[in-house]
Amino acid sequence: MTTLELFFDLAFVFNFTQLARLLSQDMSARGVLQVFLIFWLLWWMYGGYAWLTNHLPPHRKRHRLLLLLGMAAFLVLGLTTPNAFDGDGVAFGAGYLVIVSVHALLFAFGGPRAARNMLRIAPFHVAAALLVIGAGLLDGPVMYLCWASAVALEIAAPYLNGVSGFSLKPGHFVERHGLLMIIALGDSFLALGVGTNGGHAGLSVVTTAVLIFVIPACLWWVYFDESEKARRAEWALDRKDPAERSRLALTAFFYAHIPMLLGLILIAAAIKKTISEPFAELALTPALALAGGVSLYLAGIAWFHGILRIGPQRFHYIAACLAVLAIPVGHLLAAVAEVALLGVVIVSALFSDHRWTVRTGDICREHPGR
Repeated sequence: MTTLELFFDLAFVFNFTQLARLLSQDMSARGVLQVFLIFWLLWWMYGGYAWLTNHLPPHRKRHRLLLLLGMAAFLVLGLTTPNAFDGDGVAFGAGYLVIVSVHALLFAFGGPRAARNMLRIAPFHVAAALLVIGAGLLDGPVMYLCWASAVALEIAAPYLNGVSGFSLKPGHFVERHGLLMIIALGDSFLALGVGTNGGHAGLSVVTTAVLIFVIPACLWWVYFDESEKARRAEWALDRKDPAERSRLALTAFFYAHIPMLLGLILIAAAIKKTISEPFAELALTPALALAGGVSLYLAGIAWFHGILRIGPQRFHYIAACLAVLAIPVGHLLAAVAEVALLGVVIVSALFSDHRWTVRTGDICREHPGR
């Protein structure tokens, strides 16, 4: 993986920061819908660029310049995200059009086969961008219909055209998404500092911040634990034939990561509300966002493990269900009580996962052929 790709990921996660900001300002059903629609388009094209650099590493100057142009377009999306449904829709759509155009152009440099495959998919991307631009000129339900149609086009593209025509290097692909998750988890950590608004760091604030830090720290451990799941994921992809490998990568590293990343956005949005008054009752929407974010993340991890068969599912699914029980605790008692309970739930899942790892490791040593 190149340093330019890491730089690209840092620029991309700025969009996640903006989505968390948007959600913290409006936690209504409308706000959640807006965040979901923007997130899907952003995440879809991030995935497109991950496949791109996996196929065509940015070693040449012209490739780097085009990738930097794509980064600048992602910056435009981040700047317009807070008002994408309220005046900045055209600018958002224009930035998205640049992103999909640069993506298609770079794939054209990847050889005739890659160019032919992208020629089938690029019209869907361009049509989605034009729909978003059109939505920026409209208002009301029709605007949301245009956004939803853009998302539907992106969902349909791989099913109508397939993904088997693109080569995939498992090691790079796993590493790229792992580094993205580290940056996204770091964004949740940074939300702690933003949530204090520069106020005095009294004992209650410091104590609550440390307690809240347990959540992203444990969620990091869930994804990057001592069982070397990255190595297992790479092996799971590598043993498949190219066509099956591409389908498996799409399911595991695009779809299964959606609940994880949405969960981190919810957590980051809720932390800003939680850290300000930790011993007060938490309003229902941030209480729901905090516990719901943890639940979504754990469910995504379980799904990810199941797709690649690299770890247990039941512990994380059970923990995802138990996390929901923390909602009334925060709403009726105190924000810090919800945080503490969520920490216990995640640590319990980690401990169970660790025991499973030790047990299966012992079995493999006793029965090397298994």
